[in-house]
Amino acid sequence: MNQLIIPKTYIEKIENPLIFLAGPIRSAPNWQDKAIEILLSRNPNLTIASPRRGVRDSIASYIVSGNDEYFHRQRAWERHHLDIASKTGSILFWLPGELEHNCEKVYGAMTRVEIGQWMNEYKNDNSIRFCVGSDGNFPELHTISYDLSIDAPDKQIIGTLEDTCEEALKLVKG
Repeated sequence: MNQLIIPKTYIEKIENPLIFLAGPIRSAPNWQDKAIEILLSRNPNLTIASPRRGVRDSIASYIVSGNDEYFHRQRAWERHHLDIASKTGSILFWLPGELEHNCEKVYGAMTRVEIGQWMNEYKNDNSIRFCVGSDGNFPELHTISYDLSIDAPDKQIIGTLEDTCEEALKLVKG
């Protein structure tokens, strides 16, 4: 049975493989809902962790309830689920171009930190499961591509969200 975990819900036991949707939220298009729809349509036994709190009505029925007080902040929730997904499912990084510019925030700042962390983890342990995709419009994508070529040379930046979802599902199957 498909499940969707949103911040800051804690589920004691996650039965299905977990895919974590990593990528920008602020100033980004709502790519997470599209990814959720693609993933759920292709695998009937999947749990998805999405850091975007609001979801479309068509997806809301998949949201699971749990302990919403377990994590003291969303970042703790994210780190917990990233760790699980990296070992038992996959981390799906999607790097879309900025939808609307906000001078107060650097677009995708935490995403850049996370992708760097997981590339480094992968360099030291290639059993770590992650994939990276982009529409080609993410700032400094060429730098991320270069770093991938050094730290995770078997990983490529995938060109569509649908193909990135397919790669995440392949990693789940191991």
